[in-house]
Amino acid sequence: MFKNTFENFIALRYLRSKRKEVFISIITIISLIGVALSVMVLNIVLSVMTGFEEELQSKLIDANAHITIKKNAGSIEHVPELIDILSKVPGITSAYPYTYSQAMIKLDRVAGIPVNTAGLKFDSGARGILIRGLDNSSSPRQKLLKSVVNESVLDQLFSKAPLEIEKSDGSKQTVNLPTILLGKELQRKLGVFEGDTVVVLSPELSSSPLGIVPKHRRFIISGFYSSGLVEYESGLAYMGIKEAQEFFGFGSQVTGVEIEVFDRNKTSQIMDSISNALVDFPEGLYMSDWTEQNKPLWDAIKLEKRVYFIVLLLLILIASFSIVSTLVMVVMEKGRDIAIFKSMGASDRQILRIFLIQGSIVGFSGVILGTLLGFLGCVGLQTFGFPIDVRVFSIDTVPVHMKFYNFITVAVVGFIITSLAGVYPARRASRLNPAEALRFE
Repeated sequence: MFKNTFENFIALRYLRSKRKEVFISIITIISLIGVALSVMVLNIVLSVMTGFEEELQSKLIDANAHITIKKNAGSIEHVPELIDILSKVPGITSAYPYTYSQAMIKLDRVAGIPVNTAGLKFDSGARGILIRGLDNSSSPRQKLLKSVVNESVLDQLFSKAPLEIEKSDGSKQTVNLPTILLGKELQRKLGVFEGDTVVVLSPELSSSPLGIVPKHRRFIISGFYSSGLVEYESGLAYMGIKEAQEFFGFGSQVTGVEIEVFDRNKTSQIMDSISNALVDFPEGLYMSDWTEQNKPLWDAIKLEKRVYFIVLLLLILIASFSIVSTLVMVVMEKGRDIAIFKSMGASDRQILRIFLIQGSIVGFSGVILGTLLGFLGCVGLQTFGFPIDVRVFSIDTVPVHMKFYNFITVAVVGFIITSLAGVYPARRASRLNPAEALRFE
């Protein structure tokens, strides 16, 4: 690490305690521990914040997609041709259509209130929601499977469920109704359970003997999903894409096509490839990736991480002040030795290097110890977990994702700060006048 044997030997010698210099050695140890604790805290905080960021990214991508293709105006018509073109673009794992529609939903009182809702206070009014028509392919199923209890809920979503109703004459009849998947938050607001019947009202109007009324249809609740995103759970429901196309009048058209890629960090390059592949496509389409869809959120998270990094660096800076005070005391204590070294021919630069090396050793040791403690702390959090409110964060323990470059950045910056702390004491020592130091010896 250091080339000059003389400077190394003297610097290391000064770090060893003598009986009359025990106090200086204690201050040195305290300085080292202060740097180590600061580096440890910074590494753990960055790992936790990275964990929360990646958890949030994962949840939002599960609710949306890596890349979304829509039409400039209206719905996409040539869906099979578009899917076929996208399947040939390198880097894409899957592409599937979807529909998005606005609707109103309310509990179906005509079908009767099931016994499992007896005594439950619920909101009897209609609520506005977005209904997503889901394609029954592997990618959307796997994404949604993370938010439901078991796969049987999804199997019911793409099939009709029987419902026994009572006619006006008292006879009973079994009918098969399409199913719908609601969010947990919407379940709490409506006060419904699995198997209950709801009425969905479309903004599209239809004529009836009573006049012009909103188009409506009964659906049976196949289950509930819990994504951890309250806004989605309270306002987004799922149904089979064929049922959505029929109910909302899409025909064979869709709102858009979602794309999954191998590496979500390379979506911009893949979007360029898609643009080249769709040059001759008859419809005017536009694309957006997961970073554009939630850009304000990602910018806010990056800014927050940057602010935390700067604030916690101040801890290392504060700890480095103790290194300054330690080296100043060493310079004062070793004034006679410095004078002798200079009298024997040591240059100012050599004296400067002695104390720079001493400060660097303390800082380097603190940074290495802090990095090790930070790593062990992150491993401990991953192994044993730190409990948090699952109702708020949708996870029961603090997420910790360690990034190699975070640890390296903290270590490099910490070493630079602690090394600079030795500049002032070292310059003071190098400018010491031997005659003044030895006058009263």
